[in-house]
Amino acid sequence: MVKSWLKVLVVIGSLLILSMASGCALQMVSNFDMQTEQQIMDVAKKVDRFYVQLSELPKEKRTFHFSQSTYLNIEVELSALLMRQKVRELNELTTKQVEITQNLWLQDKQQHQQVNSISDFLIKTRKQQYQRLFLAMIRGEQAKQQ
Repeated sequence: MVKSWLKVLVVIGSLLILSMASGCALQMVSNFDMQTEQQIMDVAKKVDRFYVQLSELPKEKRTFHFSQSTYLNIEVELSALLMRQKVRELNELTTKQVEITQNLWLQDKQQHQQVNSISDFLIKTRKQQYQRLFLAMIRGEQAKQQ
């Protein structure tokens, strides 16, 4: 008799635990952040403007010195975006995406400084590369709304 009551209690306890667990949502990513989405769009616009402006210049005027302040401004924007992502909970993926973007930006800046010019091909390639990166970040942030 005691064994049957024990079985009933175990079954009821298990059902209670399962019903409570199904009512709780496990959150694996951060919540949507409109400010982050806007900040990503703002940086994306600045990077796009940078490459469009470079493409409008004759090749001999595409020196690092001409672009140095823009590189610095965008570097600061990316650092601010990274800091914002690091303080958000459950936000490892977006943080990693921003780190990758920032590292690529610094590499591109260094290469431009060393060569002191940038070709039409590199402008087009980098512009597309950054568009894909920022678009992935924006879509990732928007997916958090659902």
